[in-house]
Amino acid sequence: MIGNSLQCEYIGWGNLEDFRSRAAAENEELIFTLPADNAPILIHGFLDCLRTPEVQAKIPQQFSENDVAGVMVEMVRTLPETLLKEWRNQSHSTEQTAVCAMLRWSTS
Repeated sequence: MIGNSLQCEYIGWGNLEDFRSRAAAENEELIFTLPADNAPILIHGFLDCLRTPEVQAKIPQQFSENDVAGVMVEMVRTLPETLLKEWRNQSHSTEQTAVCAMLRWSTS
């Protein structure tokens, strides 16, 4: 990443606590939502996560909510249809299952 840049990368799905236990760099923030079989529901869930005070406090102020939402929406749009089908067909377990992505930024 060169200059002021922002990216959002899908990192997997499964037990949310497993993802939370991974170390994140200073310029990273884990975002997550419940599994869903269509992009609009995933986007809505990720937006709810991005709007939490904990996440907003970590993202540098030079990135607007539209900037952050834009990279997240692009990440969701590039998820393979087979993955969405897998979430549709998965059995609900008792563990806290989430779809997770890593938001990364550079401000240099």
